[in-house]
Amino acid sequence: MPIDEDTPENANEVPPLPDGRTPEEVARHFGVSPRRIRQMARELGACRIFGNKMFLLPADIEAILEASKPKPRAAPYRPGGDYEEVLKRLDRMKKEAAPKTSKKRREPSTGRDTAELLQLRERMKREEAARKKK
Repeated sequence: MPIDEDTPENANEVPPLPDGRTPEEVARHFGVSPRRIRQMARELGACRIFGNKMFLLPADIEAILEASKPKPRAAPYRPGGDYEEVLKRLDRMKKEAAPKTSKKRREPSTGRDTAELLQLRERMKREEAARKKK
């Protein structure tokens, strides 16, 4: 009699699950905050979320570690490199740029009514000065 795979002995066996970890476990292992692990995992899309539960597979943890690598610094200055060409271009751009004009102070613009009032005030000052002289 052939053994069927759906026998009761095989029905109780559970297939092995992937080796997932919670953000808390990963954070504890690396000595960082779980909040930071969750944030990076979401930004990178390197996590599995079911409802309000998050877990990380080994590939996700590798992606987070790779993203947290420091970026290399720019190459140091070397004479004869591109740096001198950039300086020459900047000098040319400065020479070609139009000279800046100085900003002259302008009197505030006055409306017609304001101008008439100013003229009236000046006339009244002159009349007052003329009266004081008499």
